Amino acid sequence: MTTRRNWQLDSGLDDPGGMEGEGAKDRQFITALARGFEVLRAFDSTDPLLGNQEIASRTGLPKPTVSRITYTLTKLGYLKYVPKLERYRLGSGVLAINQAYLASLAIRDLARPHMLELATASRGTVALGDRDRLSMVYIELQRGVSHVILHQDIGSRLPLARSAMGWAWLANAPESVRRQVMDALKRQEGKDWTAVKKQIAQAEREIADSGFCLGIGCWVPDINGAGTAFLAPDGQTVYAFNLGGPAFVLSEERLREDLGPRLVGMRRAIEADYQRQGLR
Repeated sequence: MTTRRNWQLDSGLDDPGGMEGEGAKDRQFITALARGFEVLRAFDSTDPLLGNQEIASRTGLPKPTVSRITYTLTKLGYLKYVPKLERYRLGSGVLAINQAYLASLAIRDLARPHMLELATASRGTVALGDRDRLSMVYIELQRGVSHVILHQDIGSRLPLARSAMGWAWLANAPESVRRQVMDALKRQEGKDWTAVKKQIAQAEREIADSGFCLGIGCWVPDINGAGTAFLAPDGQTVYAFNLGGPAFVLSEERLREDLGPRLVGMRRAIEADYQRQGLR
C-alpha cells in the first residue's frame, strides 16, 4: 500500500511554502512545474515502476492531473511507459540531469582520494553527502575492505534527523537555514520530536568538543558511524561526511578514540584543498 506524501513537510527549506500554501501565492513560483518534479520524485529504488494511481497517492495530486503530467514527461523522455504492466519508470532524460549535477561538483574529485584512504584504513564506508529536503543524499562514496558491505551507493539517502551525517550538517548550517529545517523536522517527527531533538543537541555538543559526532545504531541497528561537516566559502553550502560500518568493525570506542579524529583530519584536508582551489 502506498503512502500519501506530504509535499510541504518533505520539501523542507527548498519549498517556498508548498504548492498549495504560500508558494501558490508567489507569482514567481510555477506550480505546474513543481508538480512535474513531484511526480518524478515519487519514484525511488524500492518502487521503480508506478502507475498513475500510485503516483497520485504518493504526491497527493489529483489523478487527472497526474495523468496529464506523466503523459507530458513521457513525451519529453523523463518517463518511460511500460504497456505490459501499465506502469511508468524513469527515463534517460533524468539520468542526463543527474550526470550534469554530479559533474558540476568539483568537491567530489578533491575528496575522493582522501575518502578512499580513510575507508581503506578503517575497513568502513566513507561518504560525502548533500542535503535534499529532509534527507542527506550520498554524492560520493568510497568503501574499504570489510566482511560486511553496506548496500549503499551514490544516490542513497539517510534521514537528516536520525543520522550522524545529518546531525553534522545541522551543526554547520547557516542559522537561518538551520531554523527552517528544524521547524520542518519538528513537523515531520511529530510525537517523536522531543527525543529526536535531544539526539541532535547531543550531537552538536560532540561536534563542538571534538569536531565530529557519533551515531551508534541510530539509523540501522548494529551499524555505527561518525559524522563531520564544513561550511563552504559561499556561506550557504554545507558539505557533510560520514564514516560507517558494522559495529564489530567500527566499535564506539574505536570511532571515538581513533577513527572520529581521523575523519575530522580528512575533512580538514579536503576543506584546505577546496579553499586552495578557490572554489565557492
